[in-house]
Amino acid sequence: MNFLQLQYFAAVVEEGSISQAARKLNISQPPLSMQIKNLEEEYGVKLFERGSRHIRLTESGELLYGYAVRMLEMQKAAEDDLRSVKAGQKASLRLGIISSGECPELLSGLSDFQKLHQDVTFRIFDRNTFELQQDIEKQRIDLAVIRTPFQTAHIEAVTLRKENFYVVGTEKILKPLRRKKVTFKELQDLPLMMYRRWEDTIRQAFDRAEIHPHFTLISDDARTCVQWAEAGIGAALVPASVQALKPSLPYRVLEEPDMETEVCLIRRTDRQISETAEQLFSFFRNRT
Repeated sequence: MNFLQLQYFAAVVEEGSISQAARKLNISQPPLSMQIKNLEEEYGVKLFERGSRHIRLTESGELLYGYAVRMLEMQKAAEDDLRSVKAGQKASLRLGIISSGECPELLSGLSDFQKLHQDVTFRIFDRNTFELQQDIEKQRIDLAVIRTPFQTAHIEAVTLRKENFYVVGTEKILKPLRRKKVTFKELQDLPLMMYRRWEDTIRQAFDRAEIHPHFTLISDDARTCVQWAEAGIGAALVPASVQALKPSLPYRVLEEPDMETEVCLIRRTDRQISETAEQLFSFFRNRT
């Protein structure tokens, strides 16, 4: 496997057909088809289901495409950083950020940091917490802003903010909740929705309260929960910053001691990071 094959493969996926990808790459179809065929034969997998007009990714193809996008991003970042260093500038700082929710403390800190380090270029990678931890492990990024819970082995973390969980929904859905602050007991008859990564934490908290709720949606993205809540399908259990994505949507504060989450800036303690990344991490650590 090489970068040329990954570039060709990604182009086919994004253009939807080999013929359109060949036009985009300004090459003829036969060498493009051959590169894809060589890639499939090398690993003994089928990457595409080929239809009359458009291709469809197989499970192996979807897996490879995720890696291809990131590897091509890293290749581009490396090329740009080498050009920056050659020009006497600093290499860019690769920062991963969770794609759901807002964190004013992060933006305020970055603004203050950049006033002191105006030559720093940020490369931002929007992922979920699980993906960002993988990116940290594989050294695709220097630092990451993620939300608890997360694996803490070889991780140093700086807490940027602590948040309560909110119960978010339309006024009709939330009508039985008469108080602004509510408990698990008051939620037992509501159609609830939650982000899959918090499923164990939320279910265990309900179990400790001896409450057996009904969940109508379990999603891989907290933003989906908020969107469905806005549509009146149920009440979403999300951190406060996720509710801030839809500020007009009614909410109640979940007043339970076990239901608190933190947004943290993390780095690996067993990996060397760039001088600029070290400066940024120390900057936030000293602000707390």
